[in-house]
Amino acid sequence: MKKLKSLLAALLAVTMALTATACGNTDGQQEGGVSTSIDPSTVLEENSDVIHAFGGGSSGGGYYTISNVLSQYFTDNGFGNFIAQPTTGGSQNGLLMQAGELDLAVINGADCLAAYTGSSESFQEPYDGMRAIAVLYSGCLQMLVANDDSIDRVTDLEGRKFGIGGAGSGDNAHAIRVFEACGMSIDDDIDAQYIGVNESSDQLKDGQIDGFINMASIPYSVVTELTMSGKGKLIGLTEEQVEALTAGEDAVYSPYTIPAGSYDGQTEEILTVSLPTILCVDAERISEETAYQITKAIYEDTEALCELYAGFDIDAQTSLDSIKIPLHDGAVKYYEEIGLL
Repeated sequence: MKKLKSLLAALLAVTMALTATACGNTDGQQEGGVSTSIDPSTVLEENSDVIHAFGGGSSGGGYYTISNVLSQYFTDNGFGNFIAQPTTGGSQNGLLMQAGELDLAVINGADCLAAYTGSSESFQEPYDGMRAIAVLYSGCLQMLVANDDSIDRVTDLEGRKFGIGGAGSGDNAHAIRVFEACGMSIDDDIDAQYIGVNESSDQLKDGQIDGFINMASIPYSVVTELTMSGKGKLIGLTEEQVEALTAGEDAVYSPYTIPAGSYDGQTEEILTVSLPTILCVDAERISEETAYQITKAIYEDTEALCELYAGFDIDAQTSLDSIKIPLHDGAVKYYEEIGLL
């Protein structure tokens, strides 16, 4: 852990200099520095030397962008020094947090619950130190396939090359659940490609794969580009498949409909599922005061955050309704202040 922290300290200046470029103008982000209504002089002076590793996702994905955007924002506002760390996302973020290599991360609701309860193959024991801060947005499952008439439903993907995200990624876990709900297996029924969204997008353009899965807000720039170019189209789930993913007390998905016209050439609504994207932190390595200030900023400086990343959809009541693991004490303090707890 000390070795990692030393490395992070050495890389801090370089990483923060690159963050503005990484956050660029992709998906509605604002170039340059962070303009907010938070006065850094009023917050946490004791955090000036604290370095927090922030887990995101694979390059080009939404989680990767969010970790860069929020790392810069939190640092600029005096909450400590935050450095975005590229990962495969999903369960890997939870595992790295559990191992002490990340202090906070963006994690989807399914992997968040699996980590805390130890209820998946990735977690041999519960990560009872995981805490939630807020839901940043609810992503919806988007299955992009080659734009031809031979693929109109998930079962048409049998025997085809299909990108399911890197091993341990959120998309990988979604793919397993979705194909199971469709009566299929990623091991036996498709030619699974363990690649992230950037590589999947490139390979679909070049005709090397037949499609890929992703969980993102609507519209998602990768899907927009591929549908506008005529290289891809979205396919949805049946009502029975949606029910299989959303029924029961332990279900982490919710039914969702992608409105017609969300993407070029999409003339009809598409049935799918959605899942909250949660900012998770370690109960001990993120102090109560830091968690409180982060939570407060998320809800009281929402306009500035949405200028940095247009995909944020932040609402305090939605967070409390969607989060299924304990909140950090600092977050509890804020929710109590605004009368929701």
